[in-house]
Amino acid sequence: MKDGSFEEAVGSEELVTRLDAAARHEHTPCGAGTLAWRIWGSGTPIVLMHGSFGSWTHWLKNIPALSSELQVMAVDLPGMGDSANPPEPFSAESLAQIVSDGLDHILPDDQPFHLAGFSFGGIVGGHVALRQQRRIRSYTAIGSNGLGLRMAPRNGMARPNRSMTPEQVADVHRNNLGVIMFGDPANIDDLAVYLQIRNTGKARIRSGEIPKTDTLRRAIAQMRNPVQGIWGERDATAGPYLQERIDLFAEIAPGSRFHVIPGVGHWACYEAPDIVNRILLETVG
Repeated sequence: MKDGSFEEAVGSEELVTRLDAAARHEHTPCGAGTLAWRIWGSGTPIVLMHGSFGSWTHWLKNIPALSSELQVMAVDLPGMGDSANPPEPFSAESLAQIVSDGLDHILPDDQPFHLAGFSFGGIVGGHVALRQQRRIRSYTAIGSNGLGLRMAPRNGMARPNRSMTPEQVADVHRNNLGVIMFGDPANIDDLAVYLQIRNTGKARIRSGEIPKTDTLRRAIAQMRNPVQGIWGERDATAGPYLQERIDLFAEIAPGSRFHVIPGVGHWACYEAPDIVNRILLETVG
């Protein structure tokens, strides 16, 4: 671990707290509790859906830029972040229904919006987009699986345990971020480690086998609205099979756009926020 980086994570907590305090908080039904929404800015809404073991903070580097021009609506998926657990058993479709119902509570019935989902959030988001086709204006998947395509194996992941010091726990999460989330380990900063520790500690459900299915593929094939993909060139879940994803989008969503960001890994919205923000703003514009 870099010298002093664990102590510097205190600044990361303050950053999250300040952005959270600037949001308008909404809650909609989810299981026996509620689904947590955070909203910033005004104008055309864009709904942001985070990845597995995550929360709204997966979008921490995107919210300020996007909310300067749009109304940003970041949701904590059921069973993650500050949202209650979903009823069991759950699926991408059942989670999407909870989120879609929440949107119907928050947004006026005639309000169009855009949706972007990172990783597992893109899988669930695809089914939200289907349920909201009458008013959704675009759907963006960022590094999402559930496409019925080959996935690269995850080698080198580690688990923290209770006997570890806080510094050792942080080192484990830094390692895991390098294995699965980042294309360049040099881009793993203390904020990313802090968010990973915070988010995995709050996650109560797992995506399980859902990413290995073709559930998102089937959803995209039914969409009649603009679709696009954003993938990091070094996405660890795609591995050597990135071209299969490019080809699939061209096949099932003719006319869709597919952006590959050089040198970037799975968590593209964090590792290359300026590029992802530009693509999303151009999409909405």
